[in-house]
Amino acid sequence: MVEREIKKIYKVLFDVYHLYHLPQMEPFARLMLKNPLFDVYFSTSHQTDSEERLLTLKIFEQNNWNYILDENEIDRQDQILNLDPDVFICGWSRYPIEKFCSPSTLCCMIYHGIGIKPTYYRDHNQRIDVRFIEGSFRERQLKEYGIQVDLELVGFAKLDPLFNSEIGSQTEILEQLNLDTSKKTILYAPTFYPSSLEVFKLKLPEITKKYNLIIKLHHYVYFRSRFGGANLKKQLKLVEKVKKHFPSVKIISPEDYNILPLYRAADVLLTEASSTIYEMMALQKHVIICDFYKKKLSHKISEKRMFRRRLDRDMKSELTNFCYHINSPEELSEALDKCFYKPDPFIEIRKKYIDDMLYKLDGKASERIIHALRNRLQKK
Repeated sequence: MVEREIKKIYKVLFDVYHLYHLPQMEPFARLMLKNPLFDVYFSTSHQTDSEERLLTLKIFEQNNWNYILDENEIDRQDQILNLDPDVFICGWSRYPIEKFCSPSTLCCMIYHGIGIKPTYYRDHNQRIDVRFIEGSFRERQLKEYGIQVDLELVGFAKLDPLFNSEIGSQTEILEQLNLDTSKKTILYAPTFYPSSLEVFKLKLPEITKKYNLIIKLHHYVYFRSRFGGANLKKQLKLVEKVKKHFPSVKIISPEDYNILPLYRAADVLLTEASSTIYEMMALQKHVIICDFYKKKLSHKISEKRMFRRRLDRDMKSELTNFCYHINSPEELSEALDKCFYKPDPFIEIRKKYIDDMLYKLDGKASERIIHALRNRLQKK
């Protein structure tokens, strides 16, 4: 009698510290949930705003995902340690992840954003064993800054649903949003700081009144009152005014945490220094960058401090040279005319950046992550 081989089931913990980390993890988490080799769990931090945490837990429940339910951050830490996952996956490492994992746990980071802001290379906890990266640019950048970790080039998993038919057509999504399918569509996705929203004020809906306008705020604006010296509640109040005075503008709620369908719906993205620039780039669509924003006092005094903490000077130079740049709200109309009615001058340069920053746009980055994890686990 031949004994059947018993395959090990691996416990995987997705630590969704912030809700906006989930879209990066979700494509390969869903693949793992279908795979009998993996026993998948989710968790979220007590260090975030309580409303954000409750919404994140609600999303776990709506998906029928197993998750860690805890009373406080120490309890959460103990429960994850007791679970003793084979794999711990995070979207950033700005917290003591070493306290959540035993020495035998494989700790992986798949960063929640893409782009060239300083945070993408400054955020690295020494406990990370593997960092899954989206392109050759990131690989060179991390090595240049001396990050000592196993780098696995897989592509940008967050974008998989745009390239494997999981997300519907532009017409289908516009209909779901109750927007006019015959109009061009603008997606305004300002970052939380520094943001152009307080400079636009109520001008944006006026300037774009002949188009569909979708506004997708960063989650911090909903869940944090301040960022350093910046008052984020002012942005929320402005959007409430837009909703009141311009009911045709589509305001996306924090419950709709995944921006991917909005990329499909939109013809152009309007933003500042944001990872959304490079995500929209993947679809060969236009991006307009607002080189104007409301700055807190310390950054008015010294712009160098803003670039050191929040931006990278390259964002204003060669690495956004596939985008239209505007220096004031008054320049937006002309930029939109170029996007919608003029030949696209950026097709070839976008291709260059797509190849360098996004590796493969085949909808299979999640599969490559799982394959790489299985290889590492089987060697342990």
